[in-house]
Amino acid sequence: MRTTIALVIGLWASLASAQDYGSFIGTVVARWNDDGRTMTLVEPFAYVDPSGVRWDAPSGAIVDGASIPQFAWSIIGGPFEGKHRDSSVIHDVACVEKSRPWETVHLAFYTGMLASGVASAKAKIMYAAVYHFGPRWPEQKEIRQLTREAFERLQREIESNEAGPAAVTLEQIREYH
Repeated sequence: MRTTIALVIGLWASLASAQDYGSFIGTVVARWNDDGRTMTLVEPFAYVDPSGVRWDAPSGAIVDGASIPQFAWSIIGGPFEGKHRDSSVIHDVACVEKSRPWETVHLAFYTGMLASGVASAKAKIMYAAVYHFGPRWPEQKEIRQLTREAFERLQREIESNEAGPAAVTLEQIREYH
């Protein structure tokens, strides 16, 4: 099933026109860290994907190129070289933040590579590798708590509603957050 989804997404992305790959904002400006393996972004950097979602890599973010497994470096190049570098930086930051589903993060890696001019075949191979061997995490759910005062106001509104509790809308409940 996952393979089918990956292939459908890949096929869809490959059929899009060049202007539909999104664009990067700024350039990667980073300094090497003393560990010799990671870099810290000195300036903010961003990618806006084809659907208009902005992917920020803030100043101070640490990137390690883990988007590209080390075993693949001799085949496709290292994480800090080549046209895929910008997409790798965005992907690294998104994998650390884990604020979006891993499937969406990996797809942004793919479309970012296409936006950077990576050849379609190479981008597909890298996307497939990240999709199948890259990091995964459970979906994050936001849990909000009502203050006691907000809960009491909501309770009064429900009780005063002539149509009963079922008539209270989700929008009315959200007002109390």
